[in-house]
Amino acid sequence: MNQTIVRIKKTNTVIPTDLNEANALLCDLGSLQDEINAAEKELKEKIATLKMEAAKKLESTFTKRDNLTNALFAFAQPRQTDLTKDARSIALRCGTFGWRLTPPRVELASSEEEIIAVLKGNDKADFVRVKETLDRALLLEKKPCVEGISYVQNDEFFVVPVQKFEKPKTLTHAIDRVK
Repeated sequence: MNQTIVRIKKTNTVIPTDLNEANALLCDLGSLQDEINAAEKELKEKIATLKMEAAKKLESTFTKRDNLTNALFAFAQPRQTDLTKDARSIALRCGTFGWRLTPPRVELASSEEEIIAVLKGNDKADFVRVKETLDRALLLEKKPCVEGISYVQNDEFFVVPVQKFEKPKTLTHAIDRVK
């Protein structure tokens, strides 16, 4: 799990009988979430350390690989016409090298807005895409009565236990929802 959970949704569990027992449950929840958060933080730190160690360890290997690739290219480039008479790839006992055409792409000499204006001005508006999507925020604000559209809210129970560490933002983890 990549994010620190600070709000927990309900599931079936032992039910407290009074507010003192509910408070004890909240204390337990906070402690358990602190354990989970600490373990995840430690894991993230270990992963970051391992990545840095691997990058340092592999730095000279990357340099050697790049130098060998450049040397093979320096050998092959002046001979490209001869090497690619029959095929664009040259298969040898220890591997293959060669040339390939990249997939076609569109490159713009000016901004996209300027190109769109040129296309529209030259009766080539077919090349300009218009994407229509629902404005859900406006629908929620105005709530027009339209067949097929309903405005729904659920009343969800939540818990925010007191925890040791500051939380940068509230993240919700549903423990009884099918993923």
